[in-house]
Amino acid sequence: MPIDRNHESTGSAKRALTVAPFVIGAVALYNWAISPHVGYLRAMHRLEPVMDRMAEEINAVGETLEQKRSLLRSLRAELATVREGVHARQQAKVFVHDLQALVGKAGCVTTAADFARDQDANGRDDPNIPVAVEVLHADLTIQGRYDQIVAFLQMVRERPQKAWIDSCQIELVDSGSDQLECRLGLTIYIAVQPGELHP
Repeated sequence: MPIDRNHESTGSAKRALTVAPFVIGAVALYNWAISPHVGYLRAMHRLEPVMDRMAEEINAVGETLEQKRSLLRSLRAELATVREGVHARQQAKVFVHDLQALVGKAGCVTTAADFARDQDANGRDDPNIPVAVEVLHADLTIQGRYDQIVAFLQMVRERPQKAWIDSCQIELVDSGSDQLECRLGLTIYIAVQPGELHP
């Protein structure tokens, strides 16, 4: 019997039509479900060294940041300490004005007073550079009893803005009295704001 080729091709076509949806479904499933994950895993494999380097850099930046924060805290503490010893221009004027009152309050007498101001030499050469700190020297000679001189020094020490005592010489005025002469060298630091006029 002769083989009918049309019949055979019809059977093959039926089988192909039956298998085709499964093949199409398998390819679609691969493209929708498996292929994105495989691409993601490949991308992660390439990205992993970059992320490791970024993590190392973040750790290094974090350590540097912590060191800089620590330095900033110490500089702020140092600045607060320095500010305690620096007068504003108005505070310096008040301090100099109050020196005579402090001497009188301690029961002493001022016999001589000399004030001199030092400015930064660079500030005099270039008017565009503000003087950041001026130094005021006060040389005082006071007379009083020992306890009065000590009381005066204590009052100077207890002021909120500091004055440095550079020198202190005490001598007996005469052997018949308890009066002493004290020669003091005081230094006051004055903070000058940018643009502030010099007196």
